[in-house]
Order: sequence, then structure tokens, then C-alpha cells
Amino acid sequence: MVIEISQQKDKQQNERLHSSFTVSELIRDVKEHLGLIIVAEAGHGKSFTAFTLAKQAMQDKDMTVIILSPSTIWRRKFGAINCVKVGTTAFNPIIPSGETEVEVVPFMREAIHVNLDKKWSYVKSAWLEGLLRSKQHLLFEIKYRNGRRIKAFESVVLQFVYEMQEKQIDANPEYSHHYLIILEEIQNSFGTYAMNSDDSLDLMTIFTQSRSDANIHYIGIGQRLNDISTKVIERLRPFIGLTLGENSLRKIKSQLPEDLKDRVQQLPKRHWLYLDGKANPEIVIPEYRKEGKPTQLKPKLPEQPKPQKLSLGQRLNKWLHGAKERKQKISREPENEDKPDFEKVEFPEEKDYPDSSDSDIIEFGL
Repeated sequence: MVIEISQQKDKQQNERLHSSFTVSELIRDVKEHLGLIIVAEAGHGKSFTAFTLAKQAMQDKDMTVIILSPSTIWRRKFGAINCVKVGTTAFNPIIPSGETEVEVVPFMREAIHVNLDKKWSYVKSAWLEGLLRSKQHLLFEIKYRNGRRIKAFESVVLQFVYEMQEKQIDANPEYSHHYLIILEEIQNSFGTYAMNSDDSLDLMTIFTQSRSDANIHYIGIGQRLNDISTKVIERLRPFIGLTLGENSLRKIKSQLPEDLKDRVQQLPKRHWLYLDGKANPEIVIPEYRKEGKPTQLKPKLPEQPKPQKLSLGQRLNKWLHGAKERKQKISREPENEDKPDFEKVEFPEEKDYPDSSDSDIIEFGL
């Protein structure tokens, strides 16, 4: 009896491993839904799996891939793509606005509250918006260290793409171009606590309506399911790798069928459980091979005119012309010979006073 159960489990696992789901079919499935959330332990291959999915999506002529990554791994390991470094001297569209607020706490003696919740402003960039309109595949490597600043930039990109796609669909109902947004470290924008702030209201509306109103889909990448907002997790299909953390494991197991609850703690590298609500297949992503290298894009700065190099004769004429002007300037100045350069001071006439030795001594009495 025990042998039969074991054989049945092996058969189910073998069916999942040899399911018909290929990477190309996975991308087609993403286009039918809002997207995926890739979650696994560090080192399981989350980013390299996302590389494979991005490369496959880029082969679709009706899909544009935009990668938003605070990590350098995409620039170093992905391969050929146009790359923009955000938050550098060359391109820094998100700037701080407002100052730190210090408030007195009325119910606590000798206590103050320091509000460190800085607000960030987007400096409108025609160059950035032109890139997004071009429908080319783009990698934005976000160099900001502040999570809310990263979120501010990602929100700008998502809002612009959403509004652009929405207008295209309204103008032409047959419009069929799609965008795939890949969010490395998705908790920066859609974290458990990040989604509770007021500035997340617009972002959440864009996210929930992306597929139906703007043909936008997402691949989110994170290490811990608990770090990502439940509002987001429930709208994306889980793509689950090896999970060991107690809190994340509890949340993941609550979504898994009984026959997969043990498997999630035993998955080899690059093996994934795709919870599609049907076969829930186990998929093996092939090892990624890098091709080409990224091309960095920068906004063009206005060219400064180069100083003209003068010949010896031109320099001599310039000097003589300057000397002539100086001489004319001196000749035009009024002469003030009668007015001295200092003010005269009259001293009182000196008087001769007798020497004290020759004078009489006068005594004053009381």
C-alpha cells in the first residue's frame, strides 16, 4: 500500500515535470492575465528565470518589455538591451521636495516628533517620455537607495505607460500592443507597508486596471511573500520556487494543493511550481545564456560653443584695442585737481603754558 502511494506521487510529479508548459506558452498565458509573482529563496534562480521570460517576451513583436531594477544584476548578466541609469548626475528625475518637519508632542513632556517622511517630486523629462513612447525594450537601473524614491520613479513610468496605452485603445479598439513590466524587488513599490500610504492610491488603481484598460502585464520578483502586499499577490499568479522561511512557507502552503505542500520545500534549482488553477505544473526553466551587452542611454546635454583659437596677430590686435579703450576711459574722467584726496582738519591754535616749576602753587582748603 505504501509502495503504491509512493509510485502514485512519483507519477504525479513526473506528469508535472513533463507538462506541455514551455516558456513561450507561459508568456502567452501571462498575456491573458495580469501576470506572475516569482518568489523563492536566495540563490534559487529568480532573476535568471526572469531573464528567460523577458528574452522570450522580447521576441513577440506585439510586446514591449520594461525592466525596473534597483539591482545591478540585470545590467551585468542579462545581455543586449538599452539601459538607463536613473539617479545619476546624467539623469536624476526624482528630487526631494519639502523639508523635515519637527513637531512638539503635546501629551509627552519634553518630547518632539521628527517627520522623516520626505516627499519626492518628478522633474518632467521629455527625454524619458520620448523613450517610453518609442516602444523599445528598456532596462531602468534605479540607483536610488531610498525605497520611497524608487517607488516614486516606478510610479511615474507605470502611470505614463498606462495613460499612453489607454489613449491608444480608446482611439482604436483593435489596438493589440502589450507591455510587460518586470519589477525586480517588487516590495519597493508594492510592499506590505508601502501600499498603506496615500501616494499608493493612484498606483493601486493603475495596477488593478492595467490588463483590462491598457494591455499592461507584470512579472514581480521577490524573496519573501510576506514582504509583498496581499492586494498584489492575490491578483498575480504565483510562480513558486524553493521556500523555507516559516512565515512565507505558511502563506504559500495555504495556496497549494495537498500534494504540493511538501514539494515546495524540496524543489531543485530552476524548478518552479506554477499555480495556474488547473494542472499546477512543475516547470523547469532552462539555464540562461547571456548574449550581447547593454547599451547605456543618456540625455544629450546642450553643446557649449568651443572657444575660438586666436592667432598671434589677432591676439595683438585684441590687446591694442583693449589698451586704446582703457586710454579713452581715462581721458573721459573729470579732473579734480582742486579737491584733495583727504579732508582738511583745523587744529586749535597752540598756546604757551608756564612750566609747572615756575608757577605758584595754589592750595584749596575746605
